[in-house]
Amino acid sequence: MSLTLKAELHEADTMSRNESSPSEGSISPRRGKFPVEDIIYDRIIALIMEKHLRPGQRLNEVKLAAAYDVPRSRARRVLERLKDEEIVTFELNKGAFLSRPSAEEARHVFETRRHLEYAGLSLICERATKGDLDVLREHILAEQRAFSEQRRDANRLAGEFHDLLAQMTKNPILEKLLIGLVRRCVLIQSVYEVETNSLCLTSEHSQIVDAIEAKDAQAAIKVMAQHFDHIVGSLDLREDRERATDVYALPN
Repeated sequence: MSLTLKAELHEADTMSRNESSPSEGSISPRRGKFPVEDIIYDRIIALIMEKHLRPGQRLNEVKLAAAYDVPRSRARRVLERLKDEEIVTFELNKGAFLSRPSAEEARHVFETRRHLEYAGLSLICERATKGDLDVLREHILAEQRAFSEQRRDANRLAGEFHDLLAQMTKNPILEKLLIGLVRRCVLIQSVYEVETNSLCLTSEHSQIVDAIEAKDAQAAIKVMAQHFDHIVGSLDLREDRERATDVYALPN
């Protein structure tokens, strides 16, 4: 993209505020000891999930600090947090870049996420409340509006459905693992997706919620398996394609 990171952040931030609101199922930003760092982190994650930022793209620490009027040390802490989650890598004397997963890593990530989501669904079917179900259904309505209007935040909302599921396991360790894997899967899709449109179908999300409401873990897992098959089926994970599309490799 020709825009600087600073321009991307402000453009996407304005667009997201116009297109979505808490009533449309967006997950509220977490607030910790340094709220501004959570804000920067959440905005970068949103840009990744909306595919404004792509694997291999540099995250300039100086521009990031200037965009949010914070010391570089705070911007650095955000980048370190993303590094810990394997979303960002640091290159000596070059800076921070969005991770570019290999085809082999992509297969391992999706395999791991698949089995953890199955385990999560079993817990959700036992623990979900009526309030949880209401949140999921409201979020699906927001997804459907975003896709029907062809909005740029549709991909983010589709991914956040899985974030909500992770939260509803009511197991903070599993939640953290799942949300991290969702982020990494978005990067993988950015590299290997054959079709440019999101295949995270809202109809399948609705079927998963129906199964959760019925407390039918096996039915929920069956739909989730089909869901993953559709997503993985949209990817070309051949090693030769990985090499052919690696724009960062030097020519022979």
